Amino acid sequence: MSDRQLNILFFFATIFVFLLFSEGADHTRFYLAIVLSVLFVSAAFVLNWLTLDGATSAILFGVIALGLGGFLGAAVVLGFFVSSSLLSTNEEDSEGFFSIPFRRDGMQVWSNGFWFALWMILWFTTDSLVFLIGAVASMAFSTADTWGSEVGGHRVKGTTWQFGSFKKVDPGVDGGISVIGTIATLSGATIIGGIYWLFYQSSPIQYMLIIVIAGFIGSFVDSLVGTYLQGMKLNERFVSFSSGKIQTFDNNMTNWLSSGVTSILAIVLFLLTS
Repeated sequence: MSDRQLNILFFFATIFVFLLFSEGADHTRFYLAIVLSVLFVSAAFVLNWLTLDGATSAILFGVIALGLGGFLGAAVVLGFFVSSSLLSTNEEDSEGFFSIPFRRDGMQVWSNGFWFALWMILWFTTDSLVFLIGAVASMAFSTADTWGSEVGGHRVKGTTWQFGSFKKVDPGVDGGISVIGTIATLSGATIIGGIYWLFYQSSPIQYMLIIVIAGFIGSFVDSLVGTYLQGMKLNERFVSFSSGKIQTFDNNMTNWLSSGVTSILAIVLFLLTS
């Protein structure tokens, strides 16, 4: 499924949920979400943080985050997006005044945001805290994974091992782990858990810990998937389903799968401890 198909899917799902389940106070926040998402994403596009397709997806994602997820949803997404964009060292173009690291496209937005958006929609319709925990945990993983990859793989060089085989590899290799990268991973997950706690200070501390633990474990799931699945050629039926755009199990699919595992793990932990 392409990023444009996902945009259409989430657009109609969001409109449907908003029309059926929103109340008076939700309307104001939803309209505010549209305005702020357009403004913020426009700035991100000018700064080369997003491609055009990425900007379209990010606007819709931002509306879901704030419009349906409230200020907690917006804060969590901003915490991930701003920190990952500033940390990224993967430059596309070294020339030009606005050329800074890494432009996210539509599929990169949804590979990190699909599960967050899905759980937020379910939380808005059911008001069940379990879905909120799942949503925030998925973003804890995305932040942890990005911090670990950028700090451990690019900014601070150190001994890196291939997850599973534990053979020494070059920093930045898919599935590689290092001590400094692991510390950065835990820090990223903790930041998102801290944001949750700031908005839900009356919530049991165990819920924040679930978010941090799930996000941290999810980064190792990502390393495992990156080691054994990333780069694998996909079945012809899947290639046809994706309109021929996705030929191999790429980094976007690795992030999507790992984010899903993380959020489901958080939901299971929540149900077991509640």
